[in-house]
Amino acid sequence: MKHRLVFLSKTPAQLREIADMLAQPHLSGWRWCVVSKHIGDVQRLGVPVASVLLLSNLWGRAWRGGFWGFLLGCLLVLIFTAAFNLEEGVARSILNYSLPISFLCFGAWEGGFVGLTEDNPDLRAFQSYVDEGRLVLLVDVHDIDQRLLKKIMAMCNAEQIADYSRLLPGFPWRQRDLAGAQLG
Repeated sequence: MKHRLVFLSKTPAQLREIADMLAQPHLSGWRWCVVSKHIGDVQRLGVPVASVLLLSNLWGRAWRGGFWGFLLGCLLVLIFTAAFNLEEGVARSILNYSLPISFLCFGAWEGGFVGLTEDNPDLRAFQSYVDEGRLVLLVDVHDIDQRLLKKIMAMCNAEQIADYSRLLPGFPWRQRDLAGAQLG
């Protein structure tokens, strides 16, 4: 199971130390990025910055838009089939397949655009830290590497503020109960 651990770094110097520690060759396979309102300063350090896809609600809205678009397409197929009394044939087959798929694609496309304008709801809890100018690190690791990562972050004086784990594939990160995370 993959986990997303969230840490807080107070200064760019501390972030540089963390980046040097995480850049070691034997720590491959860990994905990590930084959420900050000072993106330019973080990029100058050579540290990966969180992408727009992670910061926005694109995936959540696209999924919902596609789902509701598909349902609307299926409903329209039922209405058109009943209203126009279509018999079995090419016209009915085209209607049965193209309408739901077209609405699914349009709903996902439109939902994605709406999602780009919204902040990721999973990152709202950390927005106050970002607004204060602090650096929020998101690190994805496997179960077996959690303890090592926590020790590395403790050595760099980074504070753990959350632990997210993926409960089901394809669903957003959900927060695990981690009141008072202990590093060590």
